[in-house]
Amino acid sequence: GCAAQGPKALYGWGSYEDVIYVSTTKADGITPERQIEIMTKDRGKIEAAGQRLPPGWRIHLAQLYAQTGHLDQARTEIEAEKAVFPEAGVFCDTLLRSLTYSQKGTP
Repeated sequence: GCAAQGPKALYGWGSYEDVIYVSTTKADGITPERQIEIMTKDRGKIEAAGQRLPPGWRIHLAQLYAQTGHLDQARTEIEAEKAVFPEAGVFCDTLLRSLTYSQKGTP
């Protein structure tokens, strides 16, 4: 018989929802470094499956990079988010300005 396939998911989420849940609800949570590791592995799997990263995914990764002092990687993720989701441009520009101030040591 013909098996009907359901609609293909627009975005690949990987472990993102689980990472967010555990990091925000558990007292010991998941360290930012571990979250980066998980999300980086998930990115490879998502892209290999031909799916797109969902809105905000890169922003969360950028925030983790900023928390761990990797401001250049944070900037790269924010710029990628802005390129893929131009409707988030104002938000991304605000985040980029915040990173610039952080790098300069200016409030």
